[in-house]
Amino acid sequence: MQQPGKAVTPIKFDLPKFLIVGAMGTATNLVVFFLVVDILSWDPTSGALGAFIIAVSQNYLLNNFWTFSRQMQHSPLSLQGYSRFMFVALGGFGINLIVLWMIILFFNPQLKVMAQAAGILGGTVFNYIGSKYWVFILRD
Repeated sequence: MQQPGKAVTPIKFDLPKFLIVGAMGTATNLVVFFLVVDILSWDPTSGALGAFIIAVSQNYLLNNFWTFSRQMQHSPLSLQGYSRFMFVALGGFGINLIVLWMIILFFNPQLKVMAQAAGILGGTVFNYIGSKYWVFILRD
């Protein structure tokens, strides 16, 4: 029997699901980013923030109900869980912004969407570790 506060699924089972959810979130993020930056002429930081909020909310729901469903089956959605997920995602978002602006400033300002994609990849490892070992764990 698993102890509360512990992740219950091995990486080999939940990592592929996490990556699929992440790919869906990435697609959502990039579409929203493209629409608001290239079509509506938002600045890249505001576009990244809007895209982030929409994608992270989608990912929280999908990770809760699918990726980490085994450990979350007896835990309803909660403000605490969403807050933890948002906190972890903000760390990944910080990495995202650093990579985004490094590419835009040091390489090519026209590579905004590619820079955003690289930024998303930069936060994936941090997000997985935080999600698996802090957000989606068994609770007392």
